[in-house]
Amino acid sequence: MRTELFDFSGLGSIDLGTAVSLVSVIVTAIVWLLDRYVWRRKRLVYRVQVDAQIGVHPRQGHARDLVDVEVRHQGEVVQDPSIALLRIDNTGTDIDAADMKGELEFSFPERKIVRMKVVEAHPTKLGTMIEKSLKPADYVDKDTLVVPKFDINHGDHFKFLLVLSGVGKGVAHEGYLTGGANGGVYHEPRPRGPGRRTLIFGATTLVLVGALVAFFLVDVLRPPDNCAAGQVRVIGSTAVEPTMAELRSAYASECSGADITIAANGSRSGVLDLKTLGAQDAGAASKVIAMSDGPAEDAPTLSGEAIAVVVFAVVVNRSAGVTALTTDELRKIYTGKLTNWNQLGGKNLPIRMVSRVGPASGSRLVFREKVLGGDQELGITSDDCRRDDDAAVAKYHRCEVGTTDELLTRVNEIDGAIGYAELGSARKFPDLAAATIDNVVPDTTKVADRSYKFWEVEHAYTYKAPGAKSLTAAFLDYVRSSQARPVLERGGLVPCGALPTGFCG
Repeated sequence: MRTELFDFSGLGSIDLGTAVSLVSVIVTAIVWLLDRYVWRRKRLVYRVQVDAQIGVHPRQGHARDLVDVEVRHQGEVVQDPSIALLRIDNTGTDIDAADMKGELEFSFPERKIVRMKVVEAHPTKLGTMIEKSLKPADYVDKDTLVVPKFDINHGDHFKFLLVLSGVGKGVAHEGYLTGGANGGVYHEPRPRGPGRRTLIFGATTLVLVGALVAFFLVDVLRPPDNCAAGQVRVIGSTAVEPTMAELRSAYASECSGADITIAANGSRSGVLDLKTLGAQDAGAASKVIAMSDGPAEDAPTLSGEAIAVVVFAVVVNRSAGVTALTTDELRKIYTGKLTNWNQLGGKNLPIRMVSRVGPASGSRLVFREKVLGGDQELGITSDDCRRDDDAAVAKYHRCEVGTTDELLTRVNEIDGAIGYAELGSARKFPDLAAATIDNVVPDTTKVADRSYKFWEVEHAYTYKAPGAKSLTAAFLDYVRSSQARPVLERGGLVPCGALPTGFCG
């Protein structure tokens, strides 16, 4: 059967099917243009710009003989690591928080979130606002990122950069906007067939990301020179606990017969426990290493040696608005003469001191000697560090916690908080600032010239000299070796072998 033809003057004959198709395309395009540029309904678009595994797999084939690569976060190995980069754009009209019916959610099936950061936000304050609204406790070790309601104007955008753990792939979302077409939240797939500029940019990005991964995300761990079997328990300083845990993992991954446990309990407690155990059971004591921030006192039965210089920092919650302090100002804070950050040019927030429990803490002793000039810290006014037990009479605000990690967690969470801790561990908390002291930045490079004062020599103690073929001796050899040096430096320690002769004593 012949389809009727329409004669459009000068255009020739067009059959009905072609005409209908052409009109449909034109109408669709017009409606899309009206919706996007004239009606301008509310529209939030997200793109998954990166969703890929991190690193290589050295245990395949012969690669394991060359290098062992692991991705770590806060000293722990991240299993099946991947990285995701999501871009969120407002391509419609301005969106108020009230327009969001429920919170915007991004889920990562069969994966858990390890770390998240908001990057490349326009305007910058949009990214700052969103990141502050997201608390690590709400998304770390979870498969879903729940974004609290927020305002975003037309043309504004930001990105979520996430490190994930797990074998899954893909991103799903939930969200609804009042006044948005079909819900208002769209997933816009990446276009196919990248152009030449995109390919060049992508290649450059891969090179840069590879370099960043090499420097900041992965540990290139050379195997120990000698392996020994047996058991060893490392006790003492909590300041170097993450570094010792990382060294333990590196050694044990290559030396399968080594059973090394980390049980940090404070420098002085560790040394005292080792002395006591040695007097009771020399055999058991030979399988213990006590780490101490500074030399141990009254320990003639113990054999000790300097391992590295541990660099400490005064850490301040970023809400205080102060990142530079003098020694005199710190002494006034810790004697109760300065009690509000506005006295130092910061925000109107009470200064809340978070300190280590004494006298077992080596960190507290170093802070007292190197920063406070030997003066003792004030008494405790709060058990939970947030509220004073007797607010009516409290003239200052101070609490104590048992470990370095507890201290950093509290200072990271509490507005106006200040504390002190090992530099490498402090860098892992996003809401902390390591304050300059007397205009000197806390850094390992400032140790050799002694321009930065807040540091101490880390010692490793054993009960008498360990047996030459024991795991205790082999592990200490590894800690002192060139293979372990990158791990020590990453943890904020300077190996004694990298310092001038005699520096560590």
